[in-house]
Amino acid sequence: MGGLLVPVVLAISLCGSGKPVVAMSYGVQNDADTGIQGNTWALDTYTRSVRVWRLGRARFCAASTYGGTFATVPGPSPGGKWQLPAGIRGTFKGTSTTTFHGNFDARGAPLRGFLGVRDFATGTWEWMNDYFTNVTQFRYTRYAFAYHATENGSGTFSDRLVNGKVKYTGDIKAARPKPPR
Repeated sequence: MGGLLVPVVLAISLCGSGKPVVAMSYGVQNDADTGIQGNTWALDTYTRSVRVWRLGRARFCAASTYGGTFATVPGPSPGGKWQLPAGIRGTFKGTSTTTFHGNFDARGAPLRGFLGVRDFATGTWEWMNDYFTNVTQFRYTRYAFAYHATENGSGTFSDRLVNGKVKYTGDIKAARPKPPR
């Protein structure tokens, strides 16, 4: 439980001192992860925790934390430096903070707790559609993810939002890497 305190405290400081309106989480399986070339390089399994604060009339801030695992699919690596085989496994953690305008309308969606597991192989789910209508001015204000290979490969790949631009560092490679084709 102590590990969750830091992301929640960080989220509160990033979202200001608004009124909390949603505090839920859900699991995801088979989420396609995209590399810098626009290619799917891995399928992710993770838990996403979402906290939403009302900052003012129709203004909101959402802070999410992600933690889970990935398994590569054949093709270019996330950083584009290597050709990956299927089966490199690893862990990842991430955070994102967004701001937006909209109408809070949960329409019976649970405001607290774990909402179950979603399999993105059968279609993605956007949580915001169950809680808000007329969303406008959606913007990422912070974003940071780090992937670390732990089995059949090596390396760390990170992407983060810096001054409105996504920055990439590192890469994931196979135990016996092949250059890109």
